[in-house]
Order: sequence, then structure tokens, then C-alpha cells
Amino acid sequence: MKVLLLEDDFSTNAAIVHELEAFGFIVDSCLDGECAMDMVHQKQHDLYVLDINVPNFDGYEVLEFIIERYPNALTIMISTHIEIEYLKKAFILGSNDFLKKPFEIEELLLRIRNIMRLANPQGNKEVIDLSQGYTYSLLTGELLYYDLCVKLTKKESLLLRLLVQNLGNIVSFENIKNYVWDNEEEVSLITVRYWICALIKKLKNGMIVNVRGDGYRLRKLSH
Repeated sequence: MKVLLLEDDFSTNAAIVHELEAFGFIVDSCLDGECAMDMVHQKQHDLYVLDINVPNFDGYEVLEFIIERYPNALTIMISTHIEIEYLKKAFILGSNDFLKKPFEIEELLLRIRNIMRLANPQGNKEVIDLSQGYTYSLLTGELLYYDLCVKLTKKESLLLRLLVQNLGNIVSFENIKNYVWDNEEEVSLITVRYWICALIKKLKNGMIVNVRGDGYRLRKLSH
């Protein structure tokens, strides 16, 4: 899961990054709003955790930019302020949740789990049944075959998350390039095919389908 963290306190920023990465998240972090704006412009994330009072562009401005670019983005605002005006503005602008600092990492993880579950297009649940004994956790990014964890590389993990989030629908080459390779210009169709083939080997034959000329689709197989 790709997370963008905006937190201007260096020690707090580093602590949150450390904890999230320990849980398997891929984290980009910024200390000011300008960095966050640039990061949003460059790449797409699954979740945005934004402090409100930061230098340059504040968290509200970054939130507006994110929602304009990615209307369905999952966002959590964080702040030392709990006045109703702060909460009201965050939710009006499109934030999914609001968390008061300081907080325990466990609380942040609970909030993340909740908004992901509620936003899941495959149903109000965190673990997705992919059929044939395979399940996928939206929170941890783990692929399980019955009770066994299937080891995935970083690229395979990102590819699978994108396909799961669009389960049953076609994911285009451009969407894959944007999400997995952060819009790197040198990424070729051959490179994408290589990693798709690597992921196919981790699943049952037929679960990932090449829709010629359009992209790839993850589908459930009948038992």
C-alpha cells in the first residue's frame, strides 16, 4: 500500500514512517506542503495522511489538490487542533477521517483499516476472496493461498493491489505505469508484461487475463 505522509515535525514524521514501513506500507514523506504538492503531481498513492499546519501550502490546500486530481482518494487529516471548525473544513473538502495528535500508531492503523474497508468497491470488508483458495488483504497487501503467505516482490505487490482494486475490470497499461512505476517514461510494455507474467506464476492459471490492446484484468474463477 502506497502512502503519502505530510508532517512537518521531523521526529514525528520519521517515527510514523518507521512504523508504517514495519507494517509493509510503502511510504513517501514530506515536511512541507510544496513537497507534498510535487509528490501528488508525480505519482498516485492509496492513502494520504496530511498534517494541517505545515509550511508553504497547508494541509487543506494539499487536500484540495489531491481531491481535484484523484476524486476517490483516501485521506486522513491530522492536527493538534480539535475545534469543530478544523474538523468541519476537513470533511467539507473531502477528507475521510480526522485524527488528533499525538496519537498511537495503532489508532492510525485502525483508522486506515476502517476507511479502506468502507471504500472497498468489492464489499465492506478488508480481506478480498480472489477464489481458488486465494485471499488478499487490502491493509497489509498480503496474498494468502489458504493459510500460506505467497511471497511477492515490491513490483508484484503493487501490480496485484491495482488489479484487486479493479477486480473484474480492465486495468490499462497507462494506469499500471502510473501506479507501479510512478510514470517513469522509460517503462516499456515488455517490462510490464514481464512483471505480469511473474505475478501470474503466483496465482492459478486464468486468474489474470490479457485483454489484447487494452490491458489486464483480474477475475475470479469458478470453483
